[in-house]
Order: sequence, then structure tokens, then C-alpha cells
Amino acid sequence: MTKKHKYMKQIEVESLPITLNYFMLLIKEIQTTFLKNHQLKELPKALQLYGYGNYDEIKPSLKTDFEVIGTEFINGKYLYDKTRQAYKGRPIIKLSKYYKSIILLYLGYENFKEFINKNLLTDEETEEQNSLLYNEKSNKIFYYLSYYYGEDNKLLKGQTVISENFRKINHTYVYPQDDGSFKTHRSFGNIIRREDTLHISTKTLLDGKLVEGGSEIYYIGHNEPANTQFLIGTYCTFDIYTQTVAGKSIFERCDSKEEMETKSKDNSIPAYIAQEIRKSRIINPSIVPKHLMEISDKSPYASIYNLIPGKYQLTFELNKTTKETLKFSILTNFQIKPLTSNVYFENDNFQLINKGSILHFNFKLVGIIALDSVDIYIKTYFLKEKSDTLNGVFSGIDNENRLVNGNVFIEYIK
Repeated sequence: MTKKHKYMKQIEVESLPITLNYFMLLIKEIQTTFLKNHQLKELPKALQLYGYGNYDEIKPSLKTDFEVIGTEFINGKYLYDKTRQAYKGRPIIKLSKYYKSIILLYLGYENFKEFINKNLLTDEETEEQNSLLYNEKSNKIFYYLSYYYGEDNKLLKGQTVISENFRKINHTYVYPQDDGSFKTHRSFGNIIRREDTLHISTKTLLDGKLVEGGSEIYYIGHNEPANTQFLIGTYCTFDIYTQTVAGKSIFERCDSKEEMETKSKDNSIPAYIAQEIRKSRIINPSIVPKHLMEISDKSPYASIYNLIPGKYQLTFELNKTTKETLKFSILTNFQIKPLTSNVYFENDNFQLINKGSILHFNFKLVGIIALDSVDIYIKTYFLKEKSDTLNGVFSGIDNENRLVNGNVFIEYIK
């Protein structure tokens, strides 16, 4: 293995130890970037340049530049002191993890390896820097495709790289464009394993600043991370439209970085993934309601929704000679409780649709009953006016896997 490739698949250490010669190159590039960004012809004095002591906060300084990028306080004298160490001949200069991240963002590098490749010195000096930069005992890098139901009601996927023994994560979300190109959005963060779950917190770059990205939780059981082909979990974050969103996501492991990158740009989604996550997304409106009628577009119909609790008896006409009855109650906390013996609801849902004019039930039933799953539609005027038996329509699947539909008769007691 050549020296050039010896460190390709190893992981950069969190802090940044730099040889004297590479540190001087780094400082020079920082200063050049500073002059260019502020259209200056010469550098200010040290206290103004680094931003410490009695410096002018209104005038340009690296402290101000770095604080614009990051979210934490910047000690301007920190980098000045490191520079003084270099001028005094210290062979190794060590930058903190946070300063490392800020400087790389300031200079436009994804990692310090890019900086080394741009500023190659002698083989010996490069070898020395690489031996400091990489942790020789670091764990294997894992590559995953991450699937989720995302922006614009599309099934999307991204590139997820997990490293440092499942302690670090990098997401690259891939957005196909109409012209065949791709846009990406990146976030990175930390993973903490708590018993049988992985807890992930990320940061992302927004308007040139590092901000909190989101949180994710994935179930891993008692498995070794290296043996996980799939990880299933949930996320809570904000999307590219800065909406707060949550949903289900699935990681699928790839054998290599190349496989991950290639598959992430293939617009097709495997059926075994699509059926699990399609429409699995919650979007919170970007509003702060001042009144209960402003919570959402459903708010005006809350008074009708409040009338739904009560006892129901539904009689289904399955054919000319066969009927089936289902009894249940909806409690004042809007929980459904079955009243028909030997029947329970595996899944239940109800909602008002068509501006509150229709009550829609969706049930998955288990037990001694002729129906397996059913959708029911009833006009809501029975909630507002005292009435006898009403009728609606239903469609569904019976317990012999046949498609059925017809009329349903409703008896409702408030």
C-alpha cells in the first residue's frame, strides 16, 4: 500500500494535531481568506485580527467571522496563542474539535485531508501529518442508504456514513432535480447507544452557521452494529423548507462507499422500503396560533368533532340475505372501545372530511365477525340533529378475503 492511500479509509481524530509546517500553511490560508472576505490589502494588528483584548468589535476580526459560522462563543486569543506556539518552534500544534470544525468551514474544506492534498509537502512531512491526523486503531466505517418520505411528497434517500464504533454519523440527503442533476443537504452528529436503541443528534449548516439539526432514534436490540443490515427508526428535524417534520426512516447497509453513492442517485425505491415508509411523515405548520380556531384548517370543525363520542351500532348489508353488526363506543377522550363480544380493533381511526360534512371510519377488525377491514362513510348531520337509524356506505374485505361493499345502517346514542 502506498503512502498516498495508506490513510484513505481511516478516521480523522476529533481534535486536530498539526505539524509546525502544516500549521503555518493553515494560518497563511486563514489570513488570505480573511483579507479576501473583507477586501483588505493588509492584515490588522494581532489583537484586531484574532479578536481579543481591546479590539474593535465593529471592525473585521477572525473572532467575529468564526462566531458567524458557529453557535458557540469564540475565544479570539485561542488561535493567537496557537500561532505564538508555532512562532516559538513548537513541533506539534493541537486545535480543539470545535475550532477544527469552524476553521474547515471557514476555508471551505470538508475535512483536513482535503487541506493536506491541496498543500502537499515532502513525503516525510506528509507521512508525519497523516500519522497524527488519523487514529490507527479506529473502527470500520459503515455505509448506509437512508430512506424516508420527504419533501414534496416524494420517497427520498440519502447517504449515511457511520464511524468511530457507531459514535459519529454523517448524513448527505440527495434531492433529484427535474433536469437530472442532484442537490444535497448535509448534517453530522453524534450517536449514543442506550441499551437497545441508538440516539442521534445532528447539526447542519444553515445560512453559513452551524445550527442544531435534529434528532433520531433507531432500534438496534442487542446486536453488534457490524451485524446490522437494516436499522428502523424515527426522526424529528426541519426540512429544506424549514418546516418542522417527523417520520419513519430506514437505513439499509451497503458494502462500499461507491455502492452507497451510486444507489443514492438511482431514483427507484425498492418495494420492500416503499411499502413501509410511504406517507409516513408529520408536518407541523409554521404558525403560532393566537386562537384555537387557528391551530389548523381543521379547527373550524372542532365543534362537530366534539359531538362524535357516544355509542354506535353499525349494521352492514353484506348481501341480500346476510347482515353483520358491530357495536362500539367512543369515549370522551376519543378512544374507541368495542362492545361486540369476541371482537376487538387491531387498528382504528376516524376523521372528519369534506369540511366536516362526512365522518369517515377505518377499522381493522379481529375476532368473530364477518369483516376483516372496512371503511365507512356517514354524513355528520346525525351528530347535530336527533334522528333514528341512519344510513351510510361501506367498502372493505370480509373474513374470506372477498371485496365487499354496500349500505350500512347506524344507530347512535349520545
